[in-house]
Amino acid sequence: MKERLYEILNEEKIHEIIPFLKELSNEERKTLVPSIKKMDREISKIVMTKNSYHTAGSVNQHSIIDIASFVCMDKKNFGKNYWSLFRNAEQTDQILEWGCPDWFSDFINESVEAEFTAFNYKDILGWTEKGYVQPKPELLGHHLSNYPADLDGHPETLNTHFWYLCEYPSKSLPFRKEWFPIVQKLITDKKIERKRFLKECLLAANRNFNKNVTGWFMDAFTSLKPTEEELADLQDELLAGLVSSQSKAVNTILSHLKKIVETSEFKNEEFSHYLPNLLSSEVKTVVVSSLGLTEKIFQRKKIDPDMLGMALSTAFVSKDDGIQSKAAKIILKYIPASENMIVALSHYSDNILSNVRPLLVKYIEEKQPELEAIASEKLLLTSDRNAVQILQNFEDLMFYLPLAMDDPYSYHCDIALTGFIRFAGDVDEDSVKLMEPVFLKACKTIAKWEVPYLNVLLCNAIINYGLALMEKYPVQLKNLEKIYQKTKEEEATRESYSNYQKKLGPIEDVGADCPARQAFKDIAIYAVEKIKSGDKLPLLFPITHAPCWISPVTLVERLERYQENNAEPHHLDIQLALQRCALDDTSKAIAEAEKRLKGEYKELLLFFFGKNAKPEGKFIHPSWWMTAGITRSPETVFEEFKDFGYNNISAEFFTGDYQWKTIDNKKNSYYPVELNITIPKYHLEKRKEPLFMEYFVAEQKELNEIPALMLCFPNTPANALAKVIKYCLFYSGIAEVFERSLVLNTANTLYQIKKPLDEIGYLFLGTIFLDSDKTIRGTAAEIWLEHVSCQMMDNARLGRVIGLHEKLEWAPVKRFTDLMQHHMLNVSKNHNTALEELIFNILLQMEEPVTNLKRILEIYHEVLALNHSFVHQEVVEKLNIWKENSSLKKICNLLLKK
Repeated sequence: MKERLYEILNEEKIHEIIPFLKELSNEERKTLVPSIKKMDREISKIVMTKNSYHTAGSVNQHSIIDIASFVCMDKKNFGKNYWSLFRNAEQTDQILEWGCPDWFSDFINESVEAEFTAFNYKDILGWTEKGYVQPKPELLGHHLSNYPADLDGHPETLNTHFWYLCEYPSKSLPFRKEWFPIVQKLITDKKIERKRFLKECLLAANRNFNKNVTGWFMDAFTSLKPTEEELADLQDELLAGLVSSQSKAVNTILSHLKKIVETSEFKNEEFSHYLPNLLSSEVKTVVVSSLGLTEKIFQRKKIDPDMLGMALSTAFVSKDDGIQSKAAKIILKYIPASENMIVALSHYSDNILSNVRPLLVKYIEEKQPELEAIASEKLLLTSDRNAVQILQNFEDLMFYLPLAMDDPYSYHCDIALTGFIRFAGDVDEDSVKLMEPVFLKACKTIAKWEVPYLNVLLCNAIINYGLALMEKYPVQLKNLEKIYQKTKEEEATRESYSNYQKKLGPIEDVGADCPARQAFKDIAIYAVEKIKSGDKLPLLFPITHAPCWISPVTLVERLERYQENNAEPHHLDIQLALQRCALDDTSKAIAEAEKRLKGEYKELLLFFFGKNAKPEGKFIHPSWWMTAGITRSPETVFEEFKDFGYNNISAEFFTGDYQWKTIDNKKNSYYPVELNITIPKYHLEKRKEPLFMEYFVAEQKELNEIPALMLCFPNTPANALAKVIKYCLFYSGIAEVFERSLVLNTANTLYQIKKPLDEIGYLFLGTIFLDSDKTIRGTAAEIWLEHVSCQMMDNARLGRVIGLHEKLEWAPVKRFTDLMQHHMLNVSKNHNTALEELIFNILLQMEEPVTNLKRILEIYHEVLALNHSFVHQEVVEKLNIWKENSSLKKICNLLLKK
């Protein structure tokens, strides 16, 4: 059988595959499955040519395997191939007539999850009639959505299946432009019931459809222009839709409710139950529409004011001046100052803006309660709170290695390597059994297509260590050879790809396609040699405190070990250790260095820890001294280092002082303003002792590892931040998933480092305050809140960055004002003072009024009131000019009175 299948495949006898399969029994077909899989792998191999690539198999060969797979395999083995076999409908029907698999119906029903299928609604109807498929409503609704044609061809299409479309539509329904006119004609011709369709449109508000599908049903509802009578009959569905998570649905429903609010049928009491949820919405249009509808109820109807009044108080959740003013005027006009109303408003008293408070003097205290100042706490980079785990024995190491493989770019790798060097030799016949599951996980991890580079190095080290143990303990580790051979075979199939980087074999042969990876590879080779040789001198670079810090005292202790053994550390190991050393409190480390070290070690650390203002002693290892100088004082050029041979490296890489500006590039109508940062080119030079930093600033192939590399330079993150700014933040609304993910990971890393920011740090933070991604902006606010609490925030520098961006409207101002309103205002007295300084420095950069400048000024007015402060003279001069603008006149005059 196998030979016959190979013959059909190799000679491309596609006309013979069906007759061949028909002759086989079910058992015989099952025995062919492994051969079919193997043939499929062979014909699916990629063949690279000079200008393109293709698979090793021909079109006919792929068709032969598709047919054989369908007939012989079960659903699990066949997978989710909704495309290839079904391109030839006639051929598919021939196969189904004599060999319809028992799993075919389930397989087709699951196609609603597929991105594409080569069959459609009409095919499903045909298969249903022949008994091949028992369709679920979800299947019929989904595929009918994608087939707006021939609707009269089957009686069930309009009687039943159309209503399945309303309940289970395809995500692509909104993009089938034919459906709108079709639905309108069907209703006109009375082929579908108008009222039922209107009801289905409203029910779509709460069916968890995506916003495009929900929007389609809302637009369909509006386009049919429902009458007042129809709206009154559908009131229950309209009101239920007010709790929709889609603002388009809520706004559409509110606009239709306004049409019947004056009628006697309008359900005032029921609406009041939904009002608190509506008024606490983050979507301003929803809140404004809800207030407008509430006012109409008061104007047109005699109702108990407490019923809506209590609900109306929730409008003060928002810190928007317009919303609060509108709500206050409605309360003042229609709702008496009853005890219930006073209690209801008291819950929001702290949130009511200073210029709104006088309107509500009958309901609340006019003066806002004072916020307390929070005590500033000093953040220690190395404390018991963030000390990392220390492994105690070989068993600990084996249990810890899987964790390191799951999270390769965290400090888990450091702990794993430290444990390897200490305990790799502490293995016996019992404990060695723990190696097999670790070895298996390493092989499975390294065998994936996309593997983080540090995972490649760690897994390679684990695999080579396991193979060495296998020679010593062949009985206990007899399964390792089989596991390894399978992994080797998988790699062998990939080595034909020109861009494939080798992962298995000696660690020296592992591919490294960019300088930063080469640096880590060099360190890994050094660590593996220590493991092999039994050298238990500790690596210098593993951290002692999360996320990336080494205690300065520990660095002294580790160097003392090298001094005692008359050994010299690897030049990249000691540089990485210096870069990660916490320098916020070095007094104890200075005393220990003076007592325990001598020679170059002593002089180096006394300079590095700040005891010696200038470097002193013999400079035997220039890279050590250069790294110490850059890490300790990046802005300082030490005259003593001028002959070290690093003069060809651009000064920006040492100082982190990059040139940047926000410019109107006039090249892109959608993003006319660009953030431009200049990063010099650098190609890694061969030298005896390269700087670790050189490997990082040289051209990199991959950017996604930058947040991890930042943890190698926590004292000087400017080079990493500059790269992310250049490649991911040049426009304000980049929507690609990769860029968003990289910026968010970088922001989270900056938050974890907890150091005062440098100039590029402020550029990065100020820029992500304006990012299009809400989560990224929220992270920026968290960094600001913590840095203000710890008195590490220079609001003048941050305000300058944001002001220079918004002076040219690099991003919508609303992004920043929403962030201030919801996350930064009224956190504490300290934060309000910091916010005042921040806004003042933003306004200093402004010249002509920008879109939504009014909102910045309103928040500034509120902060000044909270801080009992006055407008700065430089801002007064600007206000006197801006008040000529009609939209700014009111707020400018309010500020000028302060």
